[in-house]
Amino acid sequence: MKVFLLFLVHLVPCWLAAATESDFIARLREAELAGDRQAVAVICREWHADGHYSPGLLNWNYNALMSVEDNALLITQQESDTYPAMMLQYALGVRPDVRIINLQLADHPSYRNHLIQSEQLGWMSLDTSLAVFLKQLLLPANTGRPVYLGSMLDKSRLQADREKLYLTGLTLKFSSIPFDNLAMLRLNYENRFHTDYLELELQPEPEPATLAKANLNYLPAFLLLHRHYLSAGETEKASNLENLSLKVARAGGKEAEVLTYFNTGNPNAALVSAISIKSLEKRMKKVKGNLYASETEMTNGEFEVFLTDLLKNKDFDQIAVCKVGKADWPSLLPDSLRALNLNQMQLFPHGHPDGPDFPVQNISHEAARRYCQWITQVYNNSTEKKKYKKVIFRLPTAEEWELAARAGRQEVIYPWGGYFVRNSKGCYLGNYQVACSNCKGCTQNDGVLDISNDGGMFPVKVTSYFPNDFNLYSISGNVAEMLDTPGLSKGGSWMDIPYYGQIQVTQKYEGPSPALGFRVFMEVIEQ
Repeated sequence: MKVFLLFLVHLVPCWLAAATESDFIARLREAELAGDRQAVAVICREWHADGHYSPGLLNWNYNALMSVEDNALLITQQESDTYPAMMLQYALGVRPDVRIINLQLADHPSYRNHLIQSEQLGWMSLDTSLAVFLKQLLLPANTGRPVYLGSMLDKSRLQADREKLYLTGLTLKFSSIPFDNLAMLRLNYENRFHTDYLELELQPEPEPATLAKANLNYLPAFLLLHRHYLSAGETEKASNLENLSLKVARAGGKEAEVLTYFNTGNPNAALVSAISIKSLEKRMKKVKGNLYASETEMTNGEFEVFLTDLLKNKDFDQIAVCKVGKADWPSLLPDSLRALNLNQMQLFPHGHPDGPDFPVQNISHEAARRYCQWITQVYNNSTEKKKYKKVIFRLPTAEEWELAARAGRQEVIYPWGGYFVRNSKGCYLGNYQVACSNCKGCTQNDGVLDISNDGGMFPVKVTSYFPNDFNLYSISGNVAEMLDTPGLSKGGSWMDIPYYGQIQVTQKYEGPSPALGFRVFMEVIEQ
């Protein structure tokens, strides 16, 4: 519902707006510090009736309030992302369920104490320090309410873990558990936000430069949603959002930066890439219909080519997001093995886990997603001879992953179709964490090492075990494989017991790990 919000009923000369608005804000600040909610309500209604406010900032704050869940705590910092939102709540009844907490006001002990009492935070001591107060607020288990941070807020003051912040529009949700922010962001933008004021100058602005700067806060959400539209094949929506993003960026003096993003992120832009189209096609094995899966987990070597592509295209922002963490492998050994002080040959008898033929790990879900987006652009834009006109590379859903793992079999526990994780020789069929002493390796008839009894102390080469009937290697074990939903994986890993390698089992994860990687799936959109 993208309808311009006609809040203004009294139009006033632009030159009067700033002083009059400042007077209302000063009165609201005083009432908030005194904890006088009745006075806050009265002032907000007077302010709205007077008509001296920015219509653009009011729409901006409307969208900020619409970016959060019901009954949320919204922590803000600036005057422009606090007091207009309060006017919406008290004068127009917009999202009265949201409790706005201003960080500047929270510097005052009296304000904190009023909040503790009014929000029934009795477990928190009165006159507690600001640092402790904010730390406690970030734990929804303490408040019983979802917690969001305004996009204008200085996140460093909260000492918040960035991996626990999920962009939902003009706010970020703080969550210790994985949260599907992309679905919420899409819902907010398509059904809840008012965006006409960004596209059309329907009413005069008292301070257009201030509004243009505030509107720049839309860009992270718009660019994230733009990438989502591209990966979903919704090109018209992507194009519309690109135009809106450029308009917002142009007004705020950031057009060059956003153009740089679209020049590298746009599917129609020329890309410099060393990725082989034939190699991409060769690795894909048919699962069902127009769905394919890569025969192996993503390798270090393949991911390194992607990072090199980003470097060649000077896409430095993506490089920072997609970097691979370094694992201290010896520290991951069981205590009994660490005490042996094993040398390199003993630690890595089958090769170092960071080698090119080993699965990439210690990367974020966002990095895996961006890899898929990149190779989608590379493939679709390529002028080389290729099998398909248009495809989408992506992470699989849980159902798609299980379909690939079962390889046409029904009601099977493991990808090889059996109920057990060892073959008749006693060799393990996947790389798991198993209790074993004096284990020896088994060798397949073709001479390929089947890491056997001990399952490998760390990740092993992606083709170390027999594939399933779809010719997919190590879809169970080695590294757990991310799903399209952040925080969920399947297949288990070298750090997991064989139970987690069962097809129907889904695991949760919180972030990058030496035991977590991904497998690329491909969906053919146009033959």
